Amino acid sequence: MKNLILIALATLTLVGCQMKQVAIVPASLVKYFDEGSLPAAIMGSIDNDGKTSWYGFRPSIWEGTDTISKDHIFRLYSMTKAIASVAALQLVERDLVGLDDPLNELMPEMVSIPVLTEDGELVETDKAITLRLLLSHTAGFGYDIFDPRLQAFDRTGWKYEDLHRLFEPGSRWHYGTNTDWVGKIIEKISGQDLETYLRENITGPLEMNSTWFNVPQNLTERIVSWGARDSTGFQEYPRIPQEPVTVYSAGGGLFGSAKDYLTFLECIINDGKYEGGQILKPETVEMMLENQLPDGLTLDFGIPEEGLPLSMGAFPDESDTYGLAWAIENSEDETVRPKGSVYWAGYANSYFTLDKKNGVAIVYFTQILPSMDKESFDFYRLFEKEVYSKTKSN
Repeated sequence: MKNLILIALATLTLVGCQMKQVAIVPASLVKYFDEGSLPAAIMGSIDNDGKTSWYGFRPSIWEGTDTISKDHIFRLYSMTKAIASVAALQLVERDLVGLDDPLNELMPEMVSIPVLTEDGELVETDKAITLRLLLSHTAGFGYDIFDPRLQAFDRTGWKYEDLHRLFEPGSRWHYGTNTDWVGKIIEKISGQDLETYLRENITGPLEMNSTWFNVPQNLTERIVSWGARDSTGFQEYPRIPQEPVTVYSAGGGLFGSAKDYLTFLECIINDGKYEGGQILKPETVEMMLENQLPDGLTLDFGIPEEGLPLSMGAFPDESDTYGLAWAIENSEDETVRPKGSVYWAGYANSYFTLDKKNGVAIVYFTQILPSMDKESFDFYRLFEKEVYSKTKSN
């Protein structure tokens, strides 16, 4: 009889421990997802008590029966940029390149690209491009999806590795291929391809073992479904890449899991420290979080005066500024994340928030297009609100 009682008590203790480990999904998130059309989503956070929480909705493969998890693998797109920025700053810490060194001699193929004036004239400029300008997106390079001049440019006979620059270095902020050039700089200075460099210096030490440009064969089944909205719902795209990449895009080429990315953000919260070492010095981390834009400059995506279409989320806020890897919250109208916290996104509607002061990190992943889909963006913002509702401000 005594043994039976002990077994019963042990069972109750085990069940109690297991119950404590199960996160209860906030009702607001369940309601939002159930009333919406998103095929799947995963979100996770670290609060200022160091507690990690995860919430998954629907399967990783859209026709599947599992529940998407923190270990499934996503196309990170522009969330790659923050990782590549850390890699570049490691080279700065090793005195292999200066943050404000002219890159004219190191990267002649980059600085020789002409500037297209507002009058449509291509002009050469000898004004230096620096690593700081590239990391802060003030070097002049753009994405054609954000600039009609790039969209309309006739590329016939164009001999350069990138499209023309949009302005003189340091004169404006414009989101573009700047970080891809950072990746080329890392490769040239280190003598390694970007995949190898990141594995040896960031993703390997942090045990981000699901984060790759070329996902290893034994991990490809964890890559999630992705696709785009159409008139019938969602059109699914091929899930697993058929050919390996040989040119590594520091601006958007990585695959990775939500767990890995939250690990990366946690390392930033901890001043670059991780169990067993340090990927960046604390003073470098602080510099990443500081505004790098010249006085008066803020983000400029060319949002029309009448505002965005109703199908798009309000990302980013053009009153915000930019650091060396991400946007910095600067809006007086922001009601959720505090001023000085940072955030950014990936093209297929993934988002993150990093609030080092309060010790909060948030990741959110769907894998759909078009970018800045309002339903997905609003779900991220609702999750962010839930996290901060339980956060004690410092």
